[in-house]
Amino acid sequence: MTNYIMKLNPLMLGLSACLMLTAANAAEDTHQHEHVLPISDTHLHYSHDSVEMTPPERVIEIMREANLKLALVSSSDDNGTQLLSDLAPDLIVPGLRPYRKRGETGTWFKDETILDYVEALLEENSYATIGEFHLYGENAELPIPKRIVELAVEHNLILHAHSDAEAVERLLAQDPTVKVLWAHSGFDSPEEIAAMLGKHDRLWADLAFRSEVGSGGKLSEDWIKLFTDFPDRMMLGTDSYTPERMFYIPEHAESARQWLTSLPQEVAENVAWKNGHNLLMPVWNKNRIDGAHMAKSKHDSMSHGDHKHDTMSVDKVCNSAAGENDIVLRQQDSTIRLHPQGDIKVSEPLNVLLTLCGNNTENVELALDALMPAHGHGMNYEPVITEISRDNSAVQYQVEGLVLHMPGNWQWQVEVKTETGDETLQHDFNVE
Repeated sequence: MTNYIMKLNPLMLGLSACLMLTAANAAEDTHQHEHVLPISDTHLHYSHDSVEMTPPERVIEIMREANLKLALVSSSDDNGTQLLSDLAPDLIVPGLRPYRKRGETGTWFKDETILDYVEALLEENSYATIGEFHLYGENAELPIPKRIVELAVEHNLILHAHSDAEAVERLLAQDPTVKVLWAHSGFDSPEEIAAMLGKHDRLWADLAFRSEVGSGGKLSEDWIKLFTDFPDRMMLGTDSYTPERMFYIPEHAESARQWLTSLPQEVAENVAWKNGHNLLMPVWNKNRIDGAHMAKSKHDSMSHGDHKHDTMSVDKVCNSAAGENDIVLRQQDSTIRLHPQGDIKVSEPLNVLLTLCGNNTENVELALDALMPAHGHGMNYEPVITEISRDNSAVQYQVEGLVLHMPGNWQWQVEVKTETGDETLQHDFNVE
């Protein structure tokens, strides 16, 4: 028996060393990934034929391999977009494409049934954009595109238009508040794109399927001038208009990282991810929160009819015993209570009730964030904080749009700003 153990130990030691090396390599890969320039891909599709070819789980893997910070996805039909959004709400920004299947790019703007399709989806889901849609010249003045503009304004949506400059200008002229993301930058030259951006401050442009940009890993002078003249208006896109192009996302991201080195660092980061993030995320955060409110209101009315729920005033919340999920933080003469509304799960949106109890609540500003101290980053979404009630010496806020996109050690951080100074309170927790 002793001889058997002596022979086995070297094998076990070898296996242990192999496992340790694998773990070390995985940790190194994760560390390196965090330092790769993130990309906001603002032009992707996951249409019905792509769904049949590539499972949604694999699509999300591909996007994460490319270190995408966000992916604007619209699909024919909408099912693919919703599959991806359900799997990775921290990554996917949904767009509503007015196509039920391939082949409607040249007919949708004259098909009245398209409006029924779009309006039904707007009732059911939340989006950041309407599009990508194909529309040219004076067709932008037809009744169906005009109604699409109205719906975009009504639902706080950006138009993602695959159009020539004429159609873009006609769309922008229909409402003084509508915004347009110009797909492929109209396939126009840098000078022509610059002229349009200079003329319209409600216009942004993506570079999907513009392989000439950064050809050979470097930018030409005319493209450098465009990016530096309009550092906050240009963004990246892949355009997975066929199923096999989904696998091109990492290669496209890496290619962009090469030619982005031709730009000053701040401009490069803007084009790589910040411009897409800054345009889309405020719209998407607001719309998904508003959509959640509407769904909850509809559910409550269906479930309870006219029954009114008993509510607890915020001063009673302060005086009651802490609940099982409550997190209690002390701040000078005040107490802050966090109450997560539901289980904390990876990549699932979470709301938190934040209650400030004490005598110093009049001129206080609060901000709640979640960070991963070991990784040096926080969430991909910016939460929305709304004051919902005030009672005696207490005030309560609803914090919505929290998405913890990775498992591991997290930290709640409550920033308290008062007339006498600022303070940050922290609470460590784990997400599995």
